[in-house]
Amino acid sequence: MKSKSYLPTQYESYTMRMEEPEIAVVGTKGQIVIPQQLRKELNIKTKTRLAIYKKGDKLVVTKLKFPSLGKQLETLFREIDAQYEGKKRPSEREILREIQTYRKEKRLTKGS
Repeated sequence: MKSKSYLPTQYESYTMRMEEPEIAVVGTKGQIVIPQQLRKELNIKTKTRLAIYKKGDKLVVTKLKFPSLGKQLETLFREIDAQYEGKKRPSEREILREIQTYRKEKRLTKGS
């Protein structure tokens, strides 16, 4: 008689991957302290942004990852360069004139 291979349920496969839990206590202001070992392993430091989700009766905490500002600016400048490819770029004087015109219009509409 052949034995059937055992396939874990979704819940069992989730719990088998989990490590031993760390204990955190909720303070009077509703704050919890993330245990030091977890902070070290996950590189969580002061000012690290965390997202907290509710999933059933559980809280899921994950680090937020923000791209560096340098990469964002680099992408923005590439997009601007692509828009002006083969075209004459505005001079500094033209840009300043546009800014002044915009500000003047904004003041006039704000005063209405």
